[in-house]
Amino acid sequence: MLKVLTSSVLLLMSVYAYAGADAIQGIWETEDGGYVYIHPEGDTWVGTAVGSRDGVHRFDNENPDEKLRGRRLLGVDVVTGLKYDGDDRWDDGEVYSPDNGKTYDLSAELKDQDTLKVRGYIGVSLLGRSQTWHRIDESAPHLQKEFLQ
Repeated sequence: MLKVLTSSVLLLMSVYAYAGADAIQGIWETEDGGYVYIHPEGDTWVGTAVGSRDGVHRFDNENPDEKLRGRRLLGVDVVTGLKYDGDDRWDDGEVYSPDNGKTYDLSAELKDQDTLKVRGYIGVSLLGRSQTWHRIDESAPHLQKEFLQ
């Protein structure tokens, strides 16, 4: 009986943990109006550029790899490697900033169902910058649905 109870509790805990991890999935609008689709890739979470509020196309003009400079950002993974830590927090990720061509460490925290606080930093979280992203739905204007997986 104890084995059955223990197994049941562990199963419920794993289902709950997955439901928590899955809460980040969706389309998020960044503070500068970009749309990022966060989705699972293996055991981590990735964010793909899928449009912008104003419909203006952005280009990767500051990429340190000269071969990638000038590419359109649609379909580019700008968030990689996020791992669920529990309690609506993800860590160990990276975020690419097309504004300066740099990649930063990344953590994220779901404040409520539709609000995600993301923090890009170098080395330690104290040396960084936070943004608040807001969840949007698939009816948002200028969303490029072909990049949703």
